[in-house]
Amino acid sequence: MRYLITLATFFALTFASFAAATDGADVQIGLSSETVEITSNFDGTDIVIFGSIEGGNRELLEAGGYDIVVVLFGPKEEVVVRRKERRLGIWVNGEAMRFSDVPSSYSVATTKALHEIADDDSIGILQLGLDNINVVTEEDGGVGEDLEVFRDSLARLKVRQNLFLERIGGVEFLSPTLFKAKLAVPANVPIGKHTAHAFLFKQGKFLNAKFQEMTVKKIGFEQFTYDLAHKNSLLYGFLAVFVAIATGWLASVVFGKD
Repeated sequence: MRYLITLATFFALTFASFAAATDGADVQIGLSSETVEITSNFDGTDIVIFGSIEGGNRELLEAGGYDIVVVLFGPKEEVVVRRKERRLGIWVNGEAMRFSDVPSSYSVATTKALHEIADDDSIGILQLGLDNINVVTEEDGGVGEDLEVFRDSLARLKVRQNLFLERIGGVEFLSPTLFKAKLAVPANVPIGKHTAHAFLFKQGKFLNAKFQEMTVKKIGFEQFTYDLAHKNSLLYGFLAVFVAIATGWLASVVFGKD
């Protein structure tokens, strides 16, 4: 599967190089912020991606002949999706499928519906849209024929967590060459490096793409506890137990009085 993904990426880049060679248009992007800081009262935010189309055909630009798709990928992770089964009147975990290389978050904004921008093959190769995200599967429990069922379950799980978001028409042209896209960063956004990509299309043909990284990090006490839990888990465990005992004792003292 990794070989297929690498091969698909190679063809996509080859396709992009060929297309770019036949059209002078290029896309440039910038982020409203390259760092998102997570504090105790963080409840989500928006990242605005500004961009421009340079060297494009003036008549096509004024006629709306170019399209933009903007995607914000979160760090890759491994996810196990389990099928719930009812046995003896009790719901239990049944067959499972393990997915690796799954974007922990995925937000996409477009000028219009993806099928109106390019053909299905191009959209699929470039992994645009929730239905086209490439993930590596490792069967767990002999599940093979139900791949699409488990993929749909994975997508529904991410959508329910507000980690997979799609905004058709979310890219707004401010002028024939300038555009912006607002992408949501949910309160449960994963920590780490995120990558914003802008894909440029001309009359259904992919031309080229640009990307820029964004960092999501905790600050203050949240960063201290996060680092402690990941770098010194034993000490973190002792402190958690101590705080729980101390809190329980304090509560008994306060509420135990007549």
